[in-house]
Amino acid sequence: MFMKNRPRKLSWGIFLLLLGLWLSGCAPASYVFPAKAPAVSSREAEENLFLQAQESYRRQDYRQARLQYGAYIDRYPQGQHNLLARLREADLVGLRGDWHDALRRYQALLARGPQTDIALQARYGVGRAYFKLGQYQQASQVLENLTAVELPPALRFSTQALLTEISLKQGRVPQAFAQLRLAAQDLASGDKEWFEDLKTRVVEQATPQELENLEGLYRDSPLSAVLLLRLANLAQKAGNSQEFRKWASTLKQRFPESPEAAKLERALRGQRILVGCLLPLTGDYSNFGRQVKQGMELAARGTPLELSFRDTPNNQEAAVKQVKDLTKDPQLMGILGPLGSAAALGAAQAAQEAQVPLIALSQKEGITRAGDFVFQAFLTSRQQVRALLNRTAGQMGLKRYAVLYPDSAYGQAFMQQFLEEAAAQGVEVVMQVPYAPATRDFTPALATLKAVFQEQQGSQGFQALFIPDDAATVAAAAGQLEGVGLTNLQLLGTNLLHSPNLSEAEARALEGALFPGAFYDRDSSSAVQEFITAYRQQYNETPDYLAAQGYTVAKLFLKAIEGDKDRQRADLPGKLLSLRGFSDLPWFKGFNPDREAELSLYLFTIKGGAVELAQ
Repeated sequence: MFMKNRPRKLSWGIFLLLLGLWLSGCAPASYVFPAKAPAVSSREAEENLFLQAQESYRRQDYRQARLQYGAYIDRYPQGQHNLLARLREADLVGLRGDWHDALRRYQALLARGPQTDIALQARYGVGRAYFKLGQYQQASQVLENLTAVELPPALRFSTQALLTEISLKQGRVPQAFAQLRLAAQDLASGDKEWFEDLKTRVVEQATPQELENLEGLYRDSPLSAVLLLRLANLAQKAGNSQEFRKWASTLKQRFPESPEAAKLERALRGQRILVGCLLPLTGDYSNFGRQVKQGMELAARGTPLELSFRDTPNNQEAAVKQVKDLTKDPQLMGILGPLGSAAALGAAQAAQEAQVPLIALSQKEGITRAGDFVFQAFLTSRQQVRALLNRTAGQMGLKRYAVLYPDSAYGQAFMQQFLEEAAAQGVEVVMQVPYAPATRDFTPALATLKAVFQEQQGSQGFQALFIPDDAATVAAAAGQLEGVGLTNLQLLGTNLLHSPNLSEAEARALEGALFPGAFYDRDSSSAVQEFITAYRQQYNETPDYLAAQGYTVAKLFLKAIEGDKDRQRADLPGKLLSLRGFSDLPWFKGFNPDREAELSLYLFTIKGGAVELAQ
């Protein structure tokens, strides 16, 4: 049987072979055997993910970087970059404000026994975390121990700079200056802005006697130039011309090519730029004033801008008097502020009469009507309402709205602006219902709204509800909506909903609400993050919109006069009007013809109890 069947099997095999050859000759080989894309190796995938995280970190997109580093750590627990990824993750946790968690992560990383370069950076991270947590003794001990080993220049600079920060916090100016001198040796590899900031703060915190002692002790150090400039400036402010000439002469003789000598020369030529700042620095609104003040001071640091602060209550007569007092100085170039509506109106009128440029920091509508010397740079009710309607009417297609507003100046202003903007966008406001300010029982007002909500033969009378009030009040009203049958509404609010003090219950009530804002500390923009970093280094806290706006108006004033040797008040309104978007002020677009600042707004929502950008 075997021998008999063999020829048949052989013939069949030959037939298949010939058929294959014939087919291969009739069509491209790729159709018979499709080519496969080369597979990405596990090692290559690992490297790609790590490089993506590094690129996000370099771009200062810290949120994305943390996600990518975390993914790398999870997927490649034995990966070659695992320890460096853990170090970067600890850095990012700290940069986003959780220094307790950052400290824990640095310590856990050190327990793994990483290679020397990562271990040194982690030890520095431990010191920085202790500093951020206010535990200066522990921070100093860790960093002093770190200086005992050989460090790369950049890390050596950062260690000495951070020790300088600690000494300043502890009021030890001479020690801070000595440490700053050590940091100066590695300045070429370090953060120059941080160094300049430290240098300024060291001399500002030093007493005149400490300045003289340090100048004598470090006579030949280039860093002593800043001591001499400070001594000269203090003598000039005190009206002691003899002392001023002494220190000015010493500075020019010892360090003629220094930046400090150049600054002194400009001062001698009367190049200071004097600007009055009207802010509430005491009383109920002092915290608001403090944040604006800090933003202004940060912008002015290291520039010719000299800020003269006046404590300004929200009182029209007081503001008028302060403007008149400031304008007696012929060197005054302009005024920034006030914040309060009443004060802003009074100051605007007085500034216009004196022909002195003023940039008000108030939401009050109509301030710039005082005249062409008056500008306004603050998030107004009209800008907020327009942003809300652009999103809900223009993009979401909502057509019918209701307004529930407090019967106060703030609530009435927003209600009126909402009506006007709704009419401009061709949508309908079916009802406006007031309530007493500070109320927490919204039953009567909501009953009125419900009647309109259910009219038109059972169809929905309105699709969105706008409540212009603080977060706690809006949350109280929102928590009562479902109980009266007002459901499936889009809740809208003002920038007051962006509150750091929301309770869990309030956050739940505000879930899904939309509200505008002009500052977002998690914006990945390099300019925004640079401002936040500088502010945190200076004040050890995260800036908010008020700080950003103080920073903005001071910067705008500088930009309007830089390069202008004559510096005439009368020219400044035209220069301010010509200002347009700047890379270092991404939230400012320019002044409109009414001299009101046009701002780039964010639209926020609350999701899972946290404020985030609305998608």
